[in-house]
Amino acid sequence: MDLHIKERLLIPSLLPERGNFMDFNLKKSILKKIAISEEERADYGIVEKADEHRIEWDMEKDISTPLVVDFSNDELDYLRRACEAMSEQEMPDEVWGVVERIYNASTQD
Repeated sequence: MDLHIKERLLIPSLLPERGNFMDFNLKKSILKKIAISEEERADYGIVEKADEHRIEWDMEKDISTPLVVDFSNDELDYLRRACEAMSEQEMPDEVWGVVERIYNASTQD
């Protein structure tokens, strides 16, 4: 699955705060795969503007070089369940776009 910076920043907020030990390990594995390294922070010019509650980066570079993540079937199932669990919540459209991409990837054969 190709993931851009915005998706990588949003995915942690989609994951449940609580779960069993298996869920904890799946969550930890997913977060490790999508983590933004210090090298990427420099390459993409990622800057947190705390006073404005926003993060900025070089979107042109991000569009041309997404991170390719190979989630396991168990990780995709966990992500799908997380997406389903939040289906009744109200979220911004950008979050629903990420949810839709994850859900579609998790239900493909």
